[in-house]
Amino acid sequence: MDLRLFPTVEAPGQARRGVASLAACIDQSSMANVATVISELVTISVAHGASKLIEISLALKGEKLEGTLCDDGAGPRALDRARKLEDNSLVLQIVDGLVEEWGTSAGSDRIWFRMAVRPI
Repeated sequence: MDLRLFPTVEAPGQARRGVASLAACIDQSSMANVATVISELVTISVAHGASKLIEISLALKGEKLEGTLCDDGAGPRALDRARKLEDNSLVLQIVDGLVEEWGTSAGSDRIWFRMAVRPI
């Protein structure tokens, strides 16, 4: 699944609605977690100055969901810096609590993550 969103205040809600089609493949709890992670990452992109389309790619592989988010703003780099400084920000707590692993490509504009989901 691929989504492209304009970096506006509406983008996090659009992202949640955009991933709703996964509800046909994963259970309700997993769906809520995916929607939360995606909307938090999109919020960071918007808040940190993305000016071009935010691109999201998701791939369901059995009981794992792999995703990437790419933007032209400072969001991915801000998350990476906060993580390295062990910042106790709410977004980091949310993302860390819901995904198995995540990171950024060094010096990149891309955030990647893997999370467990329960297929239906």
